[in-house]
Amino acid sequence: MFQFNKLLTFLFELYDKKNKIMLDTDLKQGSPFMNDVARKKILIVEDSSLNAQITADIFSKYGYEAEIVRTGEEAVEKTKSDQSPNLILMDIELMGKLDGIEAARIIQQFKDIPVIFLTANTNKEIMEKIKSVTGYGYILKGVNEYVLMSTVEMALKLHETNIMLKQRERIFQFYHHLFENSPNEMYIFHSETLKFISANRRARENLGYSLEELKEMTPLDLKPEFDMQSFKKLLAPLYEGKQEFVIFNTMHRRKDGSVYPVEVRLMLIESAKEKVYMAIVVDVTERKTLERELQERNEILSTIMKSAGDAIIIIDDKGDVTFWNPAAERIFGYTKEEVMGKELHRFMIHDESLYQAYKKAFKKFQLSGKGSAVGKTIELKTRHKDGHEINVELSLSAVRIKDSWHAVGIVRDITERKKIEEMLYQQSITDPLTNIYNRRFFMQMMEQEIERTRRNGKPFSVIMFDIDHFKSTNDRFGHAAGDMVLKSIADIVKKRIRKTDCFARWGGEEFIILLPETSIKDAVGLAEELRERVSSMTLPEVGRVTASFGVASYRPSDTIDTILLRADEMLYEAKASGRNCVKSE
Repeated sequence: MFQFNKLLTFLFELYDKKNKIMLDTDLKQGSPFMNDVARKKILIVEDSSLNAQITADIFSKYGYEAEIVRTGEEAVEKTKSDQSPNLILMDIELMGKLDGIEAARIIQQFKDIPVIFLTANTNKEIMEKIKSVTGYGYILKGVNEYVLMSTVEMALKLHETNIMLKQRERIFQFYHHLFENSPNEMYIFHSETLKFISANRRARENLGYSLEELKEMTPLDLKPEFDMQSFKKLLAPLYEGKQEFVIFNTMHRRKDGSVYPVEVRLMLIESAKEKVYMAIVVDVTERKTLERELQERNEILSTIMKSAGDAIIIIDDKGDVTFWNPAAERIFGYTKEEVMGKELHRFMIHDESLYQAYKKAFKKFQLSGKGSAVGKTIELKTRHKDGHEINVELSLSAVRIKDSWHAVGIVRDITERKKIEEMLYQQSITDPLTNIYNRRFFMQMMEQEIERTRRNGKPFSVIMFDIDHFKSTNDRFGHAAGDMVLKSIADIVKKRIRKTDCFARWGGEEFIILLPETSIKDAVGLAEELRERVSSMTLPEVGRVTASFGVASYRPSDTIDTILLRADEMLYEAKASGRNCVKSE
């Protein structure tokens, strides 16, 4: 008959090999205490001092340690101590309130110690009392020492055997609990007939069969895809000792006909007389559902990433590209084959100093997943494979994969957007007719220049000028001619001034020039030169035109309004002086 505790011991080994070794040792050898053959202690409970001493001497002769007490009460107290005896030789008739029978009954309530009774009376009543208390029997008073010692040694060995059996029973119950209450299905079936010997609660509940029903079945009744030949072929490596385990996936069929996916782990267990198979079966319905959902999500995610208009790029903890979608190919010009497994920033950053700065920052990212750009959206410039510059918007995230930090970048090509933004910005600061700065932008530059001058103490000047008799030109030649005059004068001035100067249309036929780090003297010289250039210009239909100029220089107490007011006053003075001239403060 198959030894179930051997199987359960094997099962426990799967949970805790160390414990298994310890428990196997107990099964084979008993407890260390019981194997200690040092002087065992025998407690003699006898109210006759002479008889007790004679008995004690016999025990000492055979290597036992004997102790004598005279009452049942003393015997109870002795067994409660740490130095309790290994066996009690108890006279039934004792002095005191407790007789031997009652004392033994009390002792056995709190300690498992074998008790042998001493009696001179063997009537039925006494024998029945002895049976009710102990399984170790009695000795007639006055027996010879050989009978006494044989009885004592047999009782001690019987007690040791009982302890071992109890230990085995506890271990058996423990392993049986593991088997019966495992969260996985567990089966034991015969190696020849394949009939089930046992199945745990999880198996019975999942299949809907009782244990009695399963004992009339084989694994083939549960696995519709197998026949006897294919199943025995599966078992062959186990039976022949070539493998310890066979693991495979299949379907189990319930009593109601429904099926569910399982992962089966088969092993062969050998006892002294027969071989059986054990199967640990995991219901993978939930896992399969999750795997299917994960696969569907991955397919959706893959479709999204492939069809996304933005580049999606993933780099690993070494900075090498692990994902490069079609949009990345379009934006940067590199194919997936060209970049996969290669260091991204080596071919994306062309400036060596910037590349070294990136390498330094990436070391911090490798350790912590943190960086100045992580979790943010930034705009930057990079280059297409063909060399032309592109503007991109980068959103960077850190993800933890296999205990290392990887970076996920979503990159949007914003080159066209930046062009539009630049165009709109230029339109917002530019006069559409003359293509020079407008009044609003000029005021911003004035504010900045005043702040700069207050910091560095370097002066600046302002030239304000006005086209003479412009209204008459408009009235006589029309607005188209007037526009031509405005544009022509603007072109003359733009060609002469510096890039650092700010030239704007102030309004109508009025213009204004901001000259950073320019003294009043130099500003007047420039104004005079511009006046001459304008007056020497001859335009189709219109002919010769002139302009009047007013010049003012910054004073420490100035605001924008005060310096512009003085420039305007100088312009008014120039007009009052006959026009086509320069006036300064």
